[in-house]
Amino acid sequence: MRAIAHKMDIMTNATSEAMPSSKSARKSVHAFPRLPGGHLLFGHLPDLKRDRAGLQFRVGREFPDAVSLRFGVVRALMIGAPALANEVLSTKNASFIKAPGLTVFLRPVLGNGLLTSDRSFHARQRKLIAPAFAHKRVASYADTMAERARSFASGVRSDEVLDVSDAMMRLTLEIVGKTLFDAEVGSDADEIGEAVTTAMECAIGQLESFLPLPPIVPSPSNVRIRKAVARLDAIIYRLIRARRDQGGDRGDLLSMLLAAQDEDGTAMNDRQVRDEAMTLFLAGHETTANALAWTLYLLAKNPEARAKVEAEVDTLGRAPSYEDLVRLPYTLAVLKEAMRLYPPAYILARRAVEDVSLGGHLVRRNTIVLVNVLGLHRRPDLFPEPERFVPERFLGDEEKKLPRCAYMPFGAGPRVCIGNHFALMEGHVLLATMLGRLRFELAGGADVELEPLVTLRPRGLRMRVHVREAQN
Repeated sequence: MRAIAHKMDIMTNATSEAMPSSKSARKSVHAFPRLPGGHLLFGHLPDLKRDRAGLQFRVGREFPDAVSLRFGVVRALMIGAPALANEVLSTKNASFIKAPGLTVFLRPVLGNGLLTSDRSFHARQRKLIAPAFAHKRVASYADTMAERARSFASGVRSDEVLDVSDAMMRLTLEIVGKTLFDAEVGSDADEIGEAVTTAMECAIGQLESFLPLPPIVPSPSNVRIRKAVARLDAIIYRLIRARRDQGGDRGDLLSMLLAAQDEDGTAMNDRQVRDEAMTLFLAGHETTANALAWTLYLLAKNPEARAKVEAEVDTLGRAPSYEDLVRLPYTLAVLKEAMRLYPPAYILARRAVEDVSLGGHLVRRNTIVLVNVLGLHRRPDLFPEPERFVPERFLGDEEKKLPRCAYMPFGAGPRVCIGNHFALMEGHVLLATMLGRLRFELAGGADVELEPLVTLRPRGLRMRVHVREAQN
């Protein structure tokens, strides 16, 4: 669930390693290599604007560990070494906060929710929300997920051509609505989909702009995002009002948000409930939908792997319950390998709030640090033949052999995605249920393009669906 979210207050006992204390020490640190090329005035911003994913792939090939870039007047460091990523996201996370991409340009959509908040407020909110994603509660959602996947599969005609990205968005939206909000939101799918896409395109457009304008400026782009947010707000506030009127705990996230109290007895107001609900509502379906779409794409291009999944789910002979998932290891490995090649949260951005040492190199305060997840997941020293789709990388204990932060489709450290277990289980259940009944094949000869918005979407993924002999 892109995903999809990653501090605490700055540590007061920063060590000399974390921040060199003398001028001589600062002079002795080695500078990171610089990425060649770039515009005289705008640096590498034109490259980012032209092909963001392509820039990440290039950096991953030419400077797999770390490289410095410049986006206009903004200094940036792009890292792809697991050890450096672990420092930024885990061991030295207190020296970093979320970068402006989320905290400024997506704040109109997400407000001060888990994805955008920082420090003690983020820690407080995460503690209040965590019970909704406890193991037992997440496991209880499996039957609803399987039922919705069965319904989707039953409604597909043989030889029908689908926009799979759109179909998975609708399916996961229904599931998030029912499991986390105990609401039917299928009728709102078109409205939500259009508004989310508009908001993402506008936010990314501002990030890539040579002159980004803060949300308060009534530019054409900011007016579009305001209208999109108003459409989303109407839906979210409708759900909040309905739940307040119903009262009681219905066992869903929204009930928990409304009932949650801090240690001093303070509850969330409607605005904060809205921010957290909006964050989890959007992130909870967008990232899983992308992961599923990319998985179906890769299985269509790798029929041997698809045959193994079909054989595994056919042996089960029914839609899986939570307890059945342990019997479907290859299906899970397929999902994980798809998220290696096409991680929904393909880049993580932080801003240094103090001078800090990363791998023995000094990173100055206010430097933007970009964790190149897309490049890191394709390092040949970590994943031999990294461009190949090899689900066996995630069977048995293979994943445990990887260095910390070598594979992180859900981020890492204190800000690891709070819904990671929810998203992984959802993808596992939906894949097993759908592939027991349907086979997806690519329609047409054109290859699919990467659409790197806030999450990594597939563009133009049209697939022909064949109904298999019903197994579940």
